Amino acid sequence: MLHLIVPAKAEYLSLVRLVVASVAGDAGFTDDNVADIKVALSEASTNVVRHAYPEDFDREKKTVEINCYEEPGQLRIEVMDRGRGIPLPPPATEGLGLGIMGSLMDQVDVETGSTGTSVVLVKRPSNDRHSFHA
Repeated sequence: MLHLIVPAKAEYLSLVRLVVASVAGDAGFTDDNVADIKVALSEASTNVVRHAYPEDFDREKKTVEINCYEEPGQLRIEVMDRGRGIPLPPPATEGLGLGIMGSLMDQVDVETGSTGTSVVLVKRPSNDRHSFHA
């Protein structure tokens, strides 16, 4: 298992992508699968940076937390924040990232509330792409 906590700032997201991509590569995922994982992870973590925390939120507590598990036949990545939550379904102008994640991953689950949001991304090694599961 990989566990990362980084500040919710855009400049930290490339580090998160590189570390998770390394885990996926070590787990035997193809370059195409790793690219899909990186894009989906970017969408989920960028949403945290852009939308999770109001401006008056304690700067030290604005974080992106990543858990990455290699499970039999799949990689499971959880992206979490401790922000204000998101409306489900999100407004049409803000929900495009979920569609992108769903098109690249085998499963996307979102849980949200007033104490934060968790986005779980699941990828099984294959050459196929699947649609969003809610």
